[in-house]
Amino acid sequence: MKRKQPRKEARALSIIAFIAFAAVLLAIPVVSAASAITLNPTSQAPTGSVNVSGTSFGATKSVGIGFGAEVAATDFNMPYTGTGMGPYTGNVSGPIKPGSFVLFSDTTAGGGIVSTYTDNGAGITMWSYDDTPMGTINYVTGVWTRSSTVDVSGIETNYTATYTRYQYNVTSAAGITTSASGDFTAPITVPAVADGTYTVTAIDTQGNRATSPLTVAAVIPENISLIAIMLLFGIAAVVGARYLRNDPQARVAVK
Repeated sequence: MKRKQPRKEARALSIIAFIAFAAVLLAIPVVSAASAITLNPTSQAPTGSVNVSGTSFGATKSVGIGFGAEVAATDFNMPYTGTGMGPYTGNVSGPIKPGSFVLFSDTTAGGGIVSTYTDNGAGITMWSYDDTPMGTINYVTGVWTRSSTVDVSGIETNYTATYTRYQYNVTSAAGITTSASGDFTAPITVPAVADGTYTVTAIDTQGNRATSPLTVAAVIPENISLIAIMLLFGIAAVVGARYLRNDPQARVAVK
């Protein structure tokens, strides 16, 4: 009688291998889709309208749209509001590139210290003293907050911020908010810029960001009517016919 043990062992090994492979698949983290935007149209004249459609942004989050190159900015001695341990609030020019914002709080005039609050890329700023969350930055509006562990309402404070913004803020005046699935569609108006290719950047308050290029080019003026265009073609036809009549070589070439 033939022994069946080797076949049983092979089957058992196959089952073990399958279970191990399945475990590896389950251990692989599910990566969410990156945020993205599309433009319609992808080419437009200055002051024209373009629809920006975004996907995979944060759910029900505000969105800001920047136009053009990134610009390094520094705001000195900013006005602010707040009392006690805070939060103290001020603002800079948005939309802001996530991860670029740093707030400097200088209370040395009242015997205090200089503290920094550094953006972590998700709208939270970390305190330099012990690296704890002690403030926020709204990438869309540029509003920042910071708190303190002591009452500093009676101490003169100088606030300075460094950050990266964009050449133009083209966010719709009515505001933009994503759907529950993180999508949005909103119109923007192209600034009065020179012809060229520019970057359109969409950012939500959670730090999700996406870009897409837009070609800006002047178009045929709307005051040139169809009749005027037909007249131009007619003039070109008359000139061509006269040239053929007066040039024997051209007539031969045509034949």
